[in-house]
Amino acid sequence: MLRWLLGVAIMLGVLSPVMADGGKDLFDSGHYADAVLWWKKVSGTNHDHEAEFRLGDYYESGLAEPENLPEAAKWYILAAEGGHARAQFAIGSFYEAGAGVEPSREKAAFWYNKCASRNIANCQFNLGRLYGSDESGAPDLVDAYKWYYLSAKNGFLEFDADELVKLAARLTSEQKREAVQRAMAFKPAD
Repeated sequence: MLRWLLGVAIMLGVLSPVMADGGKDLFDSGHYADAVLWWKKVSGTNHDHEAEFRLGDYYESGLAEPENLPEAAKWYILAAEGGHARAQFAIGSFYEAGAGVEPSREKAAFWYNKCASRNIANCQFNLGRLYGSDESGAPDLVDAYKWYYLSAKNGFLEFDADELVKLAARLTSEQKREAVQRAMAFKPAD
């Protein structure tokens, strides 16, 4: 009860909000509306990108109120623009699927590239999948192989090695060598 009262006091501005975790505490204790207010407050006052991500997740989940994908996308974009890697992955997925936004492979690739360049394995996997897809018009198989390779190297658990094997069968030895060289030369962004 004391933690909830503290959370409400911070949310109302009686105490200074310090991070999105106060909203998480409220959310975890079932005070969903208070958590949303908290996250919106720290987003507005502190530009807290974790709070923005949590709002996106809240509106996407449909847990406490009906799913609202356009609202989720709005918050994911704010967090992604602030450099939040999980939000970059989420909004990339939204653009790829057309969930709450107009579908756009280009925007999906843009956001996946943002977090893939930071060495986030699931972003690397999705970027490899996009680059290797025939749906993209002119697939970049060498870059696709590079991103798949990095994803596997980073221990992406959902990675299906068959995807890398199938892609390797489409490449010449020289292309595979170039892809691995690109992967080995990869330096994560800060």
